Amino acid sequence: MAVNELRDMVRLVRAWLREPHFLEKNAIVGALLLVIEMILVPPASPAQMLLALGWLIVVVTVPFRTRLICLLAPVLLLVVPFLPVDVWWASGGTAIITVFLTIGYALSNRAMIGVLFAYSLADAVCFALFDTASIGGGVIRGMVEEFNRIGADGTIPVRSMEVSPLYTILIIAGTFILDLMILGFFVVFGAAFRRASAAGERVARVERMLDRITREQELAHMIHDSVANDMSTIAMLAWRAKAMDDDDEVLDAIYARSHHALDRVHEVIDVLNGKRDITELTAEEGYDAGGAVGAHAGDLSFDAQLEKYIEDQNRAMTMLGLAGVTRFNSTPDVVVPKPVRRVVMGLTEEIYANIVRHCAMDDVDETGDANAAASSRRIDEPAYSLFVEITAEHIRISEVNAIADESKTLVHGRRHGSGLALHRAAIEMVGGTLTTSNLDDTWMISADIPLGTH
Repeated sequence: MAVNELRDMVRLVRAWLREPHFLEKNAIVGALLLVIEMILVPPASPAQMLLALGWLIVVVTVPFRTRLICLLAPVLLLVVPFLPVDVWWASGGTAIITVFLTIGYALSNRAMIGVLFAYSLADAVCFALFDTASIGGGVIRGMVEEFNRIGADGTIPVRSMEVSPLYTILIIAGTFILDLMILGFFVVFGAAFRRASAAGERVARVERMLDRITREQELAHMIHDSVANDMSTIAMLAWRAKAMDDDDEVLDAIYARSHHALDRVHEVIDVLNGKRDITELTAEEGYDAGGAVGAHAGDLSFDAQLEKYIEDQNRAMTMLGLAGVTRFNSTPDVVVPKPVRRVVMGLTEEIYANIVRHCAMDDVDETGDANAAASSRRIDEPAYSLFVEITAEHIRISEVNAIADESKTLVHGRRHGSGLALHRAAIEMVGGTLTTSNLDDTWMISADIPLGTH
């Protein structure tokens, strides 16, 4: 149990480290370094302890008052060395690293360069004139003293640099340049993290935008594939019911279709209101299109779901006077990935919706008037022919039907969308192809979706 908890903790730490929490991480590392310094170089007096705790507070405050620390901390680093305390704690110790990393990360390019140059110059002047603590100044003075020592040994003629009028200028220039090199490294390092964080935020914004667009497209698919199909079928069932004496079966179908359409509309509204997630809808494996597949659709294999859906749609088409021919062949125990399932079911719904919208009616309608429902299809011809084949390698769907003049269809005068374009894009995303043709008033559509690439 303890090992699992430790692994979970390590996993959480790794996940946090991958996130761009630069200021927080910088403050934590800086605080740990100061604590280690307090152990290795313990403050020798209460004043030194107060300074150590003060620098610790400055470092810990970085994530909360970032810009204030960027402006105030350099001033403190210049002022505190004038106090009569130990040089190490007066200089801020490793807190100066945390401060300048924060300056590079939080300030703009001009601001960070200005702060870096101003601090380096002030630090060099204070060190040369007032002998304050300085990282760069200590190195430069050590180099000068080493040159003097070499001269005292006789290797170089003895000439004390301290009595030279160029000594102060040399110390200021050397300290200024070395401060720029050392502190500039930390500033540039922080700026690099700032640019990386900005790039990550831009990527995150693009991903959020793509997620929103994908969500809107999925909702559009849902509305088009289900609701529009149901509305078209309801309109045509109502049209057929006018010419029927016994219309109970048709009214039952209208009732089922209308309830299904309302359910889908409510689901879309819940997604838009944030009450449901779009993945809850797209992850469903049962397709209850107008009652086509029942509540236990998840217990059926995909080929059984699709076959039952086609059977129910064929019955609905027969009620509309659009009796067709269907051939369904499936290899047993074929595993169909969920993305392909959604694509296949959506395309099948679209095919039946287009049959309802555009298929030619027979020559004689329910009233017996041969000219009332003018069409080019003979009464003994099937309204459509649908072929579905499921194998271990691919799924193929083909459909053919005669097309009537728009003014002679059941839903003439109604605006139609671009559903096939949406389905073509969806099929291509899973590696398939969709082809359509309109030749001699005959509509043909064929889809080939591979299964081995998923």
